[in-house]
Amino acid sequence: MERTVPGPVRWATVLWAAAVACGVTETALALAGMLASGGAVPWTGLLVRVAVYASAALVVVWFARGHRWARVALVAGLGVVGGLGTLVAPVVLAALEGGGVLAAMGHESHGLVYLVVRTAHITVVAAAAAATFAPGANRYFAGGAVPARASG
Repeated sequence: MERTVPGPVRWATVLWAAAVACGVTETALALAGMLASGGAVPWTGLLVRVAVYASAALVVVWFARGHRWARVALVAGLGVVGGLGTLVAPVVLAALEGGGVLAAMGHESHGLVYLVVRTAHITVVAAAAAATFAPGANRYFAGGAVPARASG
């Protein structure tokens, strides 16, 4: 018996996917800037990011299918570590130290488009985390194990 996926879970899925897309876009913009200025490809960092984004995309799929562990993994990984740790903390620290918030968000090093994508990234992570724990989502994830899919 299939469970109906409530609106907050559908929205959270779209928002988590958008957060992953923002991260991929930020990486592509930063890499393009490095290459345009004659820099070398940071292969190790790039491979780590590819692995992180691919893993995150898979977790978003499992979240959409109702796996409770994926809900926790997304909020902890993309919301707390990825969102607060890598997106918001540098901006807060820059502001507290009297530095430039725009510089901390990558505007000076990567340009306006990067700043817009970074701002969208922060926004969709916050919105995804909120939707993930909306009352309808809480009821959905409290509903028990995900039903097994019939093969065939």
